[in-house]
Amino acid sequence: MTAVRSGNWTVVAAATSARFTVRDLGFKRVTGTIPVRGGSVQGTDVRAELDLAGLDTGHPKRDADLRKPGLLDSAARPVLRFRGTAADAGRVDGALELRGTTCPVTLAVHPAPDDRPEAPHLIATGVLDRAPLRMRVPRFVIGRHVEITVDVRLVPG
Repeated sequence: MTAVRSGNWTVVAAATSARFTVRDLGFKRVTGTIPVRGGSVQGTDVRAELDLAGLDTGHPKRDADLRKPGLLDSAARPVLRFRGTAADAGRVDGALELRGTTCPVTLAVHPAPDDRPEAPHLIATGVLDRAPLRMRVPRFVIGRHVEITVDVRLVPG
C-alpha cells in the first residue's frame, strides 16, 4: 500500500474476489473462488474474512469433498480469516486462520490498471503452503502449494 493509501479503508465485498489454483493428482490444475465477506485496512493492519461455504471450483462433488471435516471443515468453521501487516508499498505479511490453525502467507500487492487514490483497486498474489493446516489428504491428490489471487476494491472507511 502506498502513502496515498494510508488511512482507513473498507473492502467492498461485492466487488472483491478471491481465487485459488492448486494441482490436483499431481498434474491437473484446479481453480476456484471463495466469496469475500468483508475486510478492512486500518493504517498498516489488514484484515479479511472469506466464506468457505461459498467455495466453488465448478465441480459440485469436489466442492462437497473440500468442505468435509478432514479438509476445510466448513460446516464447523465456515470463515477463513486473514490478518496481516502492510510491510511496505508492495507486500503484506500475514496469516490465514483456517480450521483453528494459522498458516503464514505473504502477499505481493500491486495496483490494478484502474486504481485511483480515492477508490483503490489492488491485486494481491501469494502462495500458501497448506502443510501447517494439517489437512488429511495426500499431497499427490491435492498439491501442497496453493496460489492465491485477491482482486480488492476499497472505499474510505
